[in-house]
Amino acid sequence: MASDDDYMAFLNKANKDLSEAQALARAERQETAKTATLKAVDDWSDMPKVIEDVCKSEVYVSEADEPFEMVSLKWHGTDGLPNEFAFATLINHWSPESADVDILDPLDWDSRGQYTKVIEAVREAGRGNDVRVYRVGRDRTRVEYWIVTSEDGRIVGAKALAIES
Repeated sequence: MASDDDYMAFLNKANKDLSEAQALARAERQETAKTATLKAVDDWSDMPKVIEDVCKSEVYVSEADEPFEMVSLKWHGTDGLPNEFAFATLINHWSPESADVDILDPLDWDSRGQYTKVIEAVREAGRGNDVRVYRVGRDRTRVEYWIVTSEDGRIVGAKALAIES
């Protein structure tokens, strides 16, 4: 019959093994997030000129000050813009079922009016269709903001990397 000390040693080892496995899985996910490229443009897509122009001139201000990049992805959703899971799948997220994706209202996202040109360019590209901001977490400090609308069987807009520490 095992003693209480033997049983506690067994429990401690089991918990340690589980903690180490969880830490390893977390580290692997973070490494994937650092190196993975999310799809922003389908090969066949041509870009609306207004999106090209705004991406040449606008920068997202954070600790990284990254320029906006163009977005044009094939989308045939029936209800306008995709939900969080569908968006993660659309951009080829490495783990769409557990992706850190939030949908934001453009005016809440840009409450200080710094990115009005970007929002207006996206609205113009979509011919007045709804504009939405998707916040996609990459790791603890890096997120991408995707400002998009639907237009003629695709999603168009701009995205930028932000460092938020």
